[in-house]
Amino acid sequence: MSDKKWLKKANIQPSIWQENNRRWAAPQHYTCSYMAMFPPALPHYFIRRFTEQGDTVLDPFSGRGTTAVEAIAQNRIGIGNDLNDLAYVLTKGKLANPSLDEVLARLDALESGYSRNDWLKFSGMPNKIRMIFHPETQKHLMYLKQELDWKNDDVDAFLAMVLMGAMHGQSSGFLSLSMPNTFSMGWNYVKKYIAKHNLKRPNRDAFEVIRHRSKRFLKKGQLPGEGIAIHGDVRNLGDAKQITEGSVKMIFSSPPYLKVIKYGLYNWIRLWWLIGEHNSIDKKLDDEHSVQPYLNFMKDVLETTLPLLNKKSGIACWVIGDVKDLNLAKLVWDEVGSKIEVIGANGDIQKYRLLGIIADEIRDEEKVTKIWNSETDKSGKATLIDRILIICPEGAAPAGFISNQKITWSAIANVEG
Repeated sequence: MSDKKWLKKANIQPSIWQENNRRWAAPQHYTCSYMAMFPPALPHYFIRRFTEQGDTVLDPFSGRGTTAVEAIAQNRIGIGNDLNDLAYVLTKGKLANPSLDEVLARLDALESGYSRNDWLKFSGMPNKIRMIFHPETQKHLMYLKQELDWKNDDVDAFLAMVLMGAMHGQSSGFLSLSMPNTFSMGWNYVKKYIAKHNLKRPNRDAFEVIRHRSKRFLKKGQLPGEGIAIHGDVRNLGDAKQITEGSVKMIFSSPPYLKVIKYGLYNWIRLWWLIGEHNSIDKKLDDEHSVQPYLNFMKDVLETTLPLLNKKSGIACWVIGDVKDLNLAKLVWDEVGSKIEVIGANGDIQKYRLLGIIADEIRDEEKVTKIWNSETDKSGKATLIDRILIICPEGAAPAGFISNQKITWSAIANVEG
């Protein structure tokens, strides 16, 4: 049962973040479109109200890094974890937080080292990729694929992240022929669409596109907080050396939507550049759960992540979408969260309590999981309502540090002290 006293005192008002759902946030948020993402205003509201500068905020399913980026923009420590290679590079690139000078210097060096003649004859690019990019752009992509060490170098991770956002879209700021930027259409559909509309591949300079976008995303400078990106299964977070038990003030995350998104298939173009294929992503993410396997998965997730919370003031907020008429957030609490018991090193048993479940109704035009034309194609899927499941350690007293009225919507926090 919800803690009515806490809910009344916290006075959480969804209308506040819904009404501030415009591009007010740090530019780093908008580097790459991503399916099933929540707006920066949502984590901003909870981070501002229930954490202080210097606190640690964890997102175990980081996606494009929204929670962790908002945390470091507000001078917290933002930690983002994801098993998906694309989500990881988006999170890592943003949290790398390089200066514009560092980025431009590295890009200049890359461009100086590029020789068109070295790429006159190259192999390894599938035909389904060739049909999307101009031959000159293909050469740039292959060169950057070879040179950018995004797994080990922070500046290279930032450049790879910017490139992912520029891979495909509908304007001169993108590298492909005209196509959606949120998701990758199926290659058979693309082939037919190209023929039907006689589309031509634009000759786009990848170096110049990345340079222009980098200047735009870093125009407000570096973010004040510290960021950490982790690439791994959420169920192994308890072993991550970057996080210690009890060190996390807030978990704010959205677990995978049940049977809605295929993150590999819908990002096959970007994943080709990153890892050469996309099928392994959908296999390891395994988002085709029915309800009971999903609950088993969430049991593992909660047993791993909840012990990371500060036992006196930690708070976990899970954004979980309804499935048809099923209130999945309530089911997760009733069947899983209410039964979690963690045995500590000293033998103490830690239980958790429900603070509340907040309904966040999504306006139809903002349902990012409904990606097809709503007037002509009804096959797109979307949740009707997202619910925020709020949990804390039993005995903890998470308090709102500021009221609703004192929330400021500054893109980057003024650093205290």
